[in-house]
Amino acid sequence: MKVIIKTMEGLEPILEDELNSLGILNSTILRRAVECEVNTSQLYKCNYLLRTALRVLVKLNQFTCDDEDQLYDAIRTIDWSRYITDKDTFAIDAVCSGGIFTNSQYIVYKCKDAIVDQLSQEKDYRPNVDPKTPKIRINVHIRENEVNVALDSSGQSLHLRNYKIRHSKAPLNEVLAAGIIYATGWKGDRDFQDPMCGSGTFITEALMIASNIPAGKFIERFSFQNWQDFQPEIWENVKSTADAQITHPRVNIIGSDISRFAIRDAKKNIQNLPFRERIKLFERDFFRTHGAPDRCLVINPPYDFRVNIEDIDVFYQQMGDALKQYWQGSEAWIFTGNLDALKKLGLRPSKKMTLFNGGIEAKLCKFELYGGSKKTKYQDNPDRPQRRLRPRKPR
Repeated sequence: MKVIIKTMEGLEPILEDELNSLGILNSTILRRAVECEVNTSQLYKCNYLLRTALRVLVKLNQFTCDDEDQLYDAIRTIDWSRYITDKDTFAIDAVCSGGIFTNSQYIVYKCKDAIVDQLSQEKDYRPNVDPKTPKIRINVHIRENEVNVALDSSGQSLHLRNYKIRHSKAPLNEVLAAGIIYATGWKGDRDFQDPMCGSGTFITEALMIASNIPAGKFIERFSFQNWQDFQPEIWENVKSTADAQITHPRVNIIGSDISRFAIRDAKKNIQNLPFRERIKLFERDFFRTHGAPDRCLVINPPYDFRVNIEDIDVFYQQMGDALKQYWQGSEAWIFTGNLDALKKLGLRPSKKMTLFNGGIEAKLCKFELYGGSKKTKYQDNPDRPQRRLRPRKPR
């Protein structure tokens, strides 16, 4: 079957790498999605294991239409009795762009009428619509006059891992957090620290990565479990195989924040996680915290948008000073949507990546924090090939 796996803009290559690790090859990167072919077992794995996936959509039909009547007729050509029984409830999610269709809610109503009319007239039953907790969720995506109709195998968005109890004022999306950690190259091989952890999204995702806990471990039910062709034996095998790979992490994961309320929330959010003893949480001011070498720091500082800072330029300058003074020998990754304030950091990034956070264009930047100069670091490395000096020609 052909599927479209939705993700956040900028994470498409990371999602494709995840798919390759599951043995799903020959994929195509789209905008905010990856398209590929999967079998039933792989469909279940995508929902249970992918950390950077938002939804897994199974394509039903693709067509073009130029008005609402053509849309209605095309939706009716799909045999909906294969997917919706008389006991099922359903809901439709619609997204439209371009000049032909501009009202997504009207698209929902039109498609709903086509489905209900077909089933009531041809199959003699009328399913109910449940927009909040439907058994069957249908996705309709329209761009100009091109329409894609799909079944949502996930149900709720997969970023809702279902382990969190409390949220901070500006929480980071779990899919985005996992994608950022993957982008750093961290694989649980050294200590991980978020010194502005808020409610703890980075540290909880880091723990799940380090211990190989499936991303969907705490999700109670996926939409594909309500389908007529659901195969419970395959599903149980997918879960048991993945759960057998869970391992005790060998590193510490440290979170700290200046707000005691943030630390309170983070402590609550780790309660449902195994191996939570590997997480250390502290109420600390990052600007006055002495660090440690050989750590992977991942920081999502305030942007001065949703969380206001008195002087955002000074804040970033102090953050750069703290990194240079206290964190020599470590590696810092800063993710921020305030690109002007980022310039006040006083550090030159060795790597940049553009991502989006809630519609805000943001940068993920890597900073290598050397003890002394970069030149001195390489001179002190005996494994680095020495530059051969040529004798100067006499004048």
